[in-house]
Amino acid sequence: MDSILFGAALFVLIVGFSLYYVMLAGTHGLIIIHFLGGYGADFLGEKYDALGMLFAGLVILTVNALLAGILYDRNRVMTRCISIVTLLITLLIVIALSCIITVN
Repeated sequence: MDSILFGAALFVLIVGFSLYYVMLAGTHGLIIIHFLGGYGADFLGEKYDALGMLFAGLVILTVNALLAGILYDRNRVMTRCISIVTLLITLLIVIALSCIITVN
């Protein structure tokens, strides 16, 4: 079950990398990274900032998968919690990327 959750997290990140490639890879100049309703854009950045979010998610996924592999024999409940939290984090990263794509 844990490997299915980590596989789902990896699939979510692959979808995020695909969205980045299709929507933002050809963008030149600054993009809006953070937007406050009513106040406008308060943080501008380059397309590589959005790519950095995806790579941070990949690092989190890798570290958590290694940690879960180490803890699997000792504490399976903790392993399940790590896999669920990892999936939620990757979902949040891809949702944030989708918002960045929508605003730009």
